[in-house]
Amino acid sequence: MITGAIKNKIDKIWTDIWAGGITQPLTVIEQLTYLMFIRALDEKEIENESLEALGVETPKKIFPQTPEGQAMRWSKFKDKDAREIFVLIRDEVFPFIKTLNGDGESAFSRYMEDALFLLPTPQVLEKVITGLEELYEHDIKDKDTLGDLYEYMLSKLNTAGQNGQFRTPKHIRDMMVRLVNPTPDDLICDPACGTAGFLVSTAEYIREKYGSDMTAEQWERFTGEMFTGFDTDRTMLRLSAMNLMLHSVTNPQISYLDSVSKDNNIESKFSIILANPPFTGTIDAESIHDNLKKVCNTKKTELLFVALFLRMLRKGGQAACIVPDGVLFGTTKAHKALRQELVDNQHLRAVISMPSGVSSPTPGSRPLFWSSPRRMPGAPIKSGFMICSPTVIPWMINGPL
Repeated sequence: MITGAIKNKIDKIWTDIWAGGITQPLTVIEQLTYLMFIRALDEKEIENESLEALGVETPKKIFPQTPEGQAMRWSKFKDKDAREIFVLIRDEVFPFIKTLNGDGESAFSRYMEDALFLLPTPQVLEKVITGLEELYEHDIKDKDTLGDLYEYMLSKLNTAGQNGQFRTPKHIRDMMVRLVNPTPDDLICDPACGTAGFLVSTAEYIREKYGSDMTAEQWERFTGEMFTGFDTDRTMLRLSAMNLMLHSVTNPQISYLDSVSKDNNIESKFSIILANPPFTGTIDAESIHDNLKKVCNTKKTELLFVALFLRMLRKGGQAACIVPDGVLFGTTKAHKALRQELVDNQHLRAVISMPSGVSSPTPGSRPLFWSSPRRMPGAPIKSGFMICSPTVIPWMINGPL
């Protein structure tokens, strides 16, 4: 949990960047992300050097073992003259991190190819570095604090993008995660991941509930293959990879993919899907996967994504997603077909109505929860459907349906 004092420090850094002419919140977060990543690399190198001094075998060096390579480390350049730091980061450090993992091993490095260093002047860069150092030295105690700090920065993304994406508030995500109750053995996906908020909330939940009992194999899965996310915005993919890294998920399966297109052929793979898919935006009818059209022949993204979740879930899997009211009350043939599929062939556990604006700029958004925890007597269930009001949420969390 971050305090008001920490928030004030972040806001001061934010104001310094704005004063330099960068006013787009997403760009501000991107630039801060790069600097945080550069600092994190040096921290990791220092940790490895300490272990190496104790005789522990460590991974290969991150920075080149040359005077020029060592000069790129945060601890080596942070106290230098502002103009020298600016030239070093712009011409040496930033190109270095863009090609850090040439084999594409890191999700972050995979999406750095078209990244740009945009801080305009040495003076702005110096203020940002000073502000970050103040936070790291006095306020950031562990990865949880760092993750909370990043979450606060992401909270400033309070407007929808051109494709209808926006950040889901943390308390809504956490509620949805608790409802599906993930375990270390689950495979979890957000097919419209944005900044990976749902994946982060799931990771936090699993660490808190199961962390002390997890096996080495489960921890290995936790750092990588347990979490999958897709998006069509490379900036969002960069942010999501960084967000997950700050929450100990170092190599998530983050990919550039139009989830409802013919390029996505994933079926019956994931045990849990959590998402707040885009409600607006344009989509090419010819690119929509044919098996989604069989469920609901439409170009409406909110319907296509729900149909997609049905296809990507394995039998017995669970899904929780946010949808607009139209999914529940729309009168088109596609709306009716999707609702019939959910009611007849799935196990709908809840439809929770939230006040307008509580989860997004779209009025009347509601989380849908469904699963297939068991075969219901006499019903042809693949997953299932039950409608509940918000007043029964505590009962749903604490007891069986």
